[in-house]
Amino acid sequence: MKLLAILASASSLFAVTLGLKFDMQSLHKGQGASRCVSQWIPKDTPVRVNINTNQNAPGQTLTANIFDDSVNNNKYTHHSALTNQKFSFITQAHANVIVCIDNVLQDGIPNSNQFSEITINMESGQSASDFQKLVVESELNPIEAELRRLESNLEDVQDFLNYLKTSEAKLRAMNEVANTRVSMFSLITIGVLVSIATSQVFYLRRFFKAKKLI
Repeated sequence: MKLLAILASASSLFAVTLGLKFDMQSLHKGQGASRCVSQWIPKDTPVRVNINTNQNAPGQTLTANIFDDSVNNNKYTHHSALTNQKFSFITQAHANVIVCIDNVLQDGIPNSNQFSEITINMESGQSASDFQKLVVESELNPIEAELRRLESNLEDVQDFLNYLKTSEAKLRAMNEVANTRVSMFSLITIGVLVSIATSQVFYLRRFFKAKKLI
């Protein structure tokens, strides 16, 4: 049991879970801003987003947009008339996964401080997997299940470290290119200055000879 507790604690260090609860006022279209939360998640990682809402008054239309900030700007879901939904997907890039909520007050309804209580829970990696199902299907005992969970979480960490190494290599290459360009620019600048100085010397020499000063 002690080993199980240790493994569970270690596993929780690698499981990524984001939870947020807030109230969002409902305003007519174009008057309110989106409320967004984000979490950096590596590529090919399972993600599960649970969104629960509780409206204090009718006439509110909640919309959820889930996407990432990668170069491709991957779109994972767009859901209108949001109530209590669960979304599952696999990330397509190393990027921040962003969940944005809009609360639009329907036309014809006066604004009288309508709002919705919104709860967002975002789980990624093996925290988004159902290990109870794994235990039942694989007939694993609790320690074996936690070992499997820890192994999967370590794979997530390894993917993250590989991403950091790749990013470091790209930044180092960019830095080397920048240094090379700066060095070339410095050499060209020195060459131009030497050329200008030399031409000025010859020009002054011809000028003084023409004036018979030398």
